[in-house]
Amino acid sequence: IWTRFKLCVYFSVSILKLNCRNRNRMEDSTIKVHTFEENLLGCSVTFHVTKMKDSLFIWIGDEGNLDSLAVAMSTPYNSAPISSSLMGPTADESSSSLASRLSKKIGKQVFASYNLSKSDNSLMLDVTQRIIQEIADKPENF
Repeated sequence: IWTRFKLCVYFSVSILKLNCRNRNRMEDSTIKVHTFEENLLGCSVTFHVTKMKDSLFIWIGDEGNLDSLAVAMSTPYNSAPISSSLMGPTADESSSSLASRLSKKIGKQVFASYNLSKSDNSLMLDVTQRIIQEIADKPENF
């Protein structure tokens, strides 16, 4: 479980190191990493965002696991983004739902990994609202 999360973090850190090597072009970088935490319904939730040129990867969790991964993107055929589960239990729609909502909100392809040990609809709603608040407060990170 930790190995998957470590790979995700390793990928992000490797990209940051590449960006730091070329500090003169840091503003032109197409990859940006942003992490924030929030206590929601008694659960300490970590949000890890990796912004790329035309897409976004967001990991949400309270432990170091990567149990599910979904992708969503807009199409010219429908106003609602299409989504697909890439990894994890197909019965768990949390990552797909989150990816769809965020893709519609920011107009990019979104990879989402929702990994909270507490499975609760109200927590999912709070997580979504917190991300939307962060998008409004710091749009440059999305």
